[in-house]
Amino acid sequence: MLLKVAAIVILLHGLIHLIGVVAFWKLGLREQYSTEVLGGAADIGERGTYVLGFAWLVVTIAYAVAAYAMFTDQEWWRSGLASVTVLSLILTVLGWKATIAGTVFNVLILIALLAA
Repeated sequence: MLLKVAAIVILLHGLIHLIGVVAFWKLGLREQYSTEVLGGAADIGERGTYVLGFAWLVVTIAYAVAAYAMFTDQEWWRSGLASVTVLSLILTVLGWKATIAGTVFNVLILIALLAA
């Protein structure tokens, strides 16, 4: 039962990544749009934001797959969740100023996986 609840939390965490898609593809959240990453240390340009938005979409889908694997207790759910969490951690570090909470949550997921 606890694994199923955790899977739902992971799915919700994954869906939150859609905010990155919306912001970087300029579908909304215009005040969040920026071509700067790493807290303003680098500018990736407008094309780079579309690539980054696609990466956020891939991570959203990957978290949904990992959540399904957890919910159905597939053998590979731990490695799948660890992999997508590392990718998400990279994205949250790139978007540092706006994604601090996501970075913390990703670190907590990795700690929980290591402790299990």
